Amino acid sequence: MLDKNTPPKESEINAFLRLIDFTLPVGFIDFFNETDGADISTDNHNVVLWPLTEMIKLNKEYKVEEYAPDFFIIGSDGGNTAYAVERCTGFIFELPFIVMSNEEAVFRNKTFTEFVASL
Repeated sequence: MLDKNTPPKESEINAFLRLIDFTLPVGFIDFFNETDGADISTDNHNVVLWPLTEMIKLNKEYKVEEYAPDFFIIGSDGGNTAYAVERCTGFIFELPFIVMSNEEAVFRNKTFTEFVASL
């Protein structure tokens, strides 16, 4: 099940793109043009994709640059696992919220499109 939020305004997408300095995964902006975050539930996974308009604030609150500076979190499983973009590649990784570090990251997918399809 895919529960989409209201799409972000073009100005909100452009503001987000101005504030980041890393590669986004293929398919990321296409997805977020249609929804400002979403809840995805399957038999095997629950993923909460954070609203684009809140991602930068939430990354600061979780101190991602301090604990896992190679990553930018885009959502979670609603529990202890974060889903993050590796800044240098744009690949998607799982990252624990507890003991968050670059070393604890586990590769998931090369593209955002593959990530969503794998759920």
